[in-house]
Amino acid sequence: MSIISSGFETASFHIVKPCNMKCKFCYATFEDMHIVNQLSKYDAFKILDKLKEAGLQKITFAGGEPLLYKWIYEVIVYSKGIGLTTSIITNGSLLTDELLEKFKGKLDWIGISIDSLNDETNVKIGRTYKNNPNYFELVGKIKMYGFKLKINTVVNRYNEGENMQDFITMANPARWKVFDTLKVEGQNDTQFNDIATSTFGYFEFLQKHDHPSMVCEDNEAMTGSYLLIDPQGRLFENSKGKHTYSSPLQHTDIEKCLSEINLNREMFIKRGGIYEW
Repeated sequence: MSIISSGFETASFHIVKPCNMKCKFCYATFEDMHIVNQLSKYDAFKILDKLKEAGLQKITFAGGEPLLYKWIYEVIVYSKGIGLTTSIITNGSLLTDELLEKFKGKLDWIGISIDSLNDETNVKIGRTYKNNPNYFELVGKIKMYGFKLKINTVVNRYNEGENMQDFITMANPARWKVFDTLKVEGQNDTQFNDIATSTFGYFEFLQKHDHPSMVCEDNEAMTGSYLLIDPQGRLFENSKGKHTYSSPLQHTDIEKCLSEINLNREMFIKRGGIYEW
């Protein structure tokens, strides 16, 4: 079973556990594991090689906050060097002009997690770190430096009544993913009731917004439809309502790792997992 035969041409590498924000809805806190050291860049290279050999075309680095990974530049450069389309999902708080300049020609996509333009709302969500970035300026810089812009928004109890239409129209991202809050045991279940959308909150948010690049992902679409790698180098998925992990990719044949988790190819296709990247 290769990645291509499984229908997954993209993967999200949650390469580091720490984050400088504490979003209450986060499904990738990895509180169910104890990690002392960050994955070495050499182990990351091994994993990337295996994924590429198995047919992977695009890699997205996430976290935690991926810019806290000490070798993030090296793994991006390595990924680009072996022919992968490269992407990163970040909260934007550490994304400086110096980094943007450094990433030019190595990083294809920059995804920014933006749930609200209201400071008070972001504090309630937990999406705050010292001074949050000015999102208007940040998306402008990303496009000015020549990166493809992606925006991720998680609809939750605190932002479901807000309207981001003017901002999204201005930012004009190449891709805007709008997620519903998703409960994952061992990740966010202890505070999920405080952050979950109301009964119709997610759908009401969608009705207020429109953009040609908007991709809507409710809980069903997010379940088992992503090829994910955790900070220890293991494949994982959430089809059982909690994370199920494979053996570490850096030490194990990828076929065995794939056999240890359940992936939903049909849902991957249905949610728009394949697009022009």
